[in-house]
Amino acid sequence: MKLSIIVPTYNEKDNIPVLVKELDAALHDIDFELIIVDDDSPDRTWEVAENLASTHPFVRVIRRRNERDLSTAVLTGFERSTGEVLAVMDADLQHPPEKVSAMFKRIRNGADVVVGSRYVEGGEIEEWSVIRKLYSKGATLLAHIFVPKSRVTKDPLSGFFMIKKTVVDDVELTPTGYKILLEILAKGKINKAEEEPIIFRKRERGKSSLGVGVFVKYIRHLLHLSWETGEIRRMAQFAAVGVSGVLVNLGILWALTDYAGIYYLLSAVASIEASIVSNFVLNDVWTFRDRKESGVTQWMKRLGKFNLISLPAFPMQLVVMGILKEFFGMYYLLAALMGILVVFIWNFVANSLWTWREMNLKT
Repeated sequence: MKLSIIVPTYNEKDNIPVLVKELDAALHDIDFELIIVDDDSPDRTWEVAENLASTHPFVRVIRRRNERDLSTAVLTGFERSTGEVLAVMDADLQHPPEKVSAMFKRIRNGADVVVGSRYVEGGEIEEWSVIRKLYSKGATLLAHIFVPKSRVTKDPLSGFFMIKKTVVDDVELTPTGYKILLEILAKGKINKAEEEPIIFRKRERGKSSLGVGVFVKYIRHLLHLSWETGEIRRMAQFAAVGVSGVLVNLGILWALTDYAGIYYLLSAVASIEASIVSNFVLNDVWTFRDRKESGVTQWMKRLGKFNLISLPAFPMQLVVMGILKEFFGMYYLLAALMGILVVFIWNFVANSLWTWREMNLKT
């Protein structure tokens, strides 16, 4: 197998010589090419890379004059690559070049995707602030919620990964921003995914491009992927099932109390459980029909999980409603609506991540 390493660059002239040197030392026994895709950097990174190419035959340089986007730069590298295996890494030396060999070995042993992960045992991030760590963890959680296929890795937003070229052959990739791995996990032809622990280094040279604009692009990309892969439609189905559960709850409460003459609190207990079971059955056969294991035992396990998740919903709604009404003076009906929204988010996220989390990918 030949390895093609794609490195998108913008104002990285000081880092490129070091990266080339470290990759040359780390991959002396691997047939590889290093494709540097530069978006016409003002610091003339492309010129530094072309000078390196004259003395290092494995270096190839692509200078893009009319585009500036990391993801499309990576796709350009994919299109111009000659290897059967594709790797993506940053030029800023925060991704350890010495890990490329270990990741390549995992590919040769059968993995379709190998993610350089900061969040598995042995992984680490050097000198990140608490705020940035929270931002990263929150963004990862959103990815796991809105793009379920990303759950094959604990670090779906990693910029350091390796894939077999067949994963993206004939796959239409339309990423925006910096998180192209998320696009590949959502759409790629993947049977087996693995993770290689990495130490995400402190940036020594140059300036980080992380900012509000990057986060906005990420949210837009996330919602677009969620729409394309049908997860937003799943949320709408889950909401529709919830509405039907309210009708079941009220109908049974009325029937047991008014017609059967049962004390209303006992009727309420029965009606609540009936609505929970009704919601579970509809979600199992409709909302999450593609993410479940067959068999009575598995069905009972899912029912038990669904019940456990449903238990805190009522007190959660009351707490949210009470806080908004008593402490913020919100109109009680609006406060009740916000409480219902919080419960919906809780129920969908918890059930998506736990009750129906089964995926068809090997990890």
